[in-house]
Amino acid sequence: MAEGQDRIPVVLMATVPLLVMRFAMGFLRFQNRRKRGVRQFRRVLLEGGMPPPQAARLALAYHEAGSLRVILRGAIPGAAR
Repeated sequence: MAEGQDRIPVVLMATVPLLVMRFAMGFLRFQNRRKRGVRQFRRVLLEGGMPPPQAARLALAYHEAGSLRVILRGAIPGAAR
């Protein structure tokens, strides 16, 4: 092998775990913010006088709209909906 090609696997072995960790941390931060947002949304609906069952349904819809699976499905053209 050429001299530069010998280092490629080493670089990948060092970089891939870091990328996975960064993605995982970002995903957990996203999930945490989403949860707090849904809780706050539901609380505001209830404080505004909305009946609890209706507020729960709307909060659930808001929670599902922020699903990473739904977001990614919308970002990929031709994906099943």
